[in-house]
Amino acid sequence: MATNNKYDRQLRLWGAEGQANLANAHVALIGASATGSELLKNVVLPGIGKFTIYDNKKISQVDVENNFFVRKDDLVKDRAQIVCELVSCLNPEVKG
Repeated sequence: MATNNKYDRQLRLWGAEGQANLANAHVALIGASATGSELLKNVVLPGIGKFTIYDNKKISQVDVENNFFVRKDDLVKDRAQIVCELVSCLNPEVKG
C-alpha cells in the first residue's frame, strides 16, 4: 500500500494506530511566520489530517527574506493563503 511506504519510518515508531490518530488530527496555526510555517511543514510531511492557518497579515519584505514558503512575487498577498498553498504541495493527502 502506497501510504504505508510513504509513512514507513513513523509507522515503525508509533504503529498504525498512531498514524491513524495523526491522520485524524486537525492543527490550527496562529500566524504563518517563518517559524510557524516550519512547524506546519513538520506536521504536514508526516501526514496530519487537516490544518487551518489564522493570519490576517500580508506578505512583507521581511517574510520574503525569512520565510522559505513565500517568494518575492507574493509580496502584499495574503500570508495565510500563500503558506497554505505551498505547504499543501508537500503532502497532497493533507487538507489545508
